[in-house]
Amino acid sequence: MVSETDKPGLSAEPPSGCSSHPQPKSEAGTLFDYEAIPAGYYDQVMRQGNPIRRLWHVSKFERVIDYLPSAPGQSILDIGCFAGTFLSLLPEERFNRQLGVDILPAQIDYANRTYGASFRSFRHVPSITHLRTIEGSFDCITLIEVIEHLQPSEIYDLFSELARLLRPGGKLVLTTPNYASSWPILEQILNRLSEVSYEEQHITRFTYFNMERRLSSLYPPVDAEFALDLKTTTHFVTPFLAGLSYELARSLSRMVPHTSWRNPFGNLVLMVLTRRG
Repeated sequence: MVSETDKPGLSAEPPSGCSSHPQPKSEAGTLFDYEAIPAGYYDQVMRQGNPIRRLWHVSKFERVIDYLPSAPGQSILDIGCFAGTFLSLLPEERFNRQLGVDILPAQIDYANRTYGASFRSFRHVPSITHLRTIEGSFDCITLIEVIEHLQPSEIYDLFSELARLLRPGGKLVLTTPNYASSWPILEQILNRLSEVSYEEQHITRFTYFNMERRLSSLYPPVDAEFALDLKTTTHFVTPFLAGLSYELARSLSRMVPHTSWRNPFGNLVLMVLTRRG
């Protein structure tokens, strides 16, 4: 049921003498080894997994794409791209410059082998601070289930880089688990039944109700640098109906435009922000 991007995204600069791939520490103080996840694992889950997990991924990516500008010839940066699945869904005509970054070199190798193209590339960056090595600006940036894997200080550093990398008028689309939904129950089930523990991965938790306030406390300049276009939720019921019929559940998930969706209890929060000029 979890997404391709249920992974670390980017970590902060490691202390001297530590591994260049530090692992986030959960509230329980345990470490999760993201490098133990096989290369391309979540990409294969989305394309070949059971119907519920497939629709979870597909529906989430479709919703993010819905809120990206439709003009041709844009540039996009996907931070925490993992195996490159999301960018693989974007056509060259709409985004003729596509860059994905992640801290996991094996996943980046998989992404470049599988989805690399003249207009699409993937880069290993050891930490958030290495985002400063990316030159130029982008029309769009996506953060698909990344910020929950970061410590508060890392989120501050990340948004500082977002403000630099996103051009004025550019769009930032982010998703994160909604802890005011059934997500905590799903997380507990997955912790017991799957090979992945999300209690160890999700270390900064958000709800639909505290999202703006929490971001403002973690990164005080956020309101001065970004305007909120939309806050909604997704993944309420339809992914679970895929166990009965994948195609029917996917059709239902596309029936309600989320600009008019006001249910605060979907399992994912989705936000769209515009970089102020």
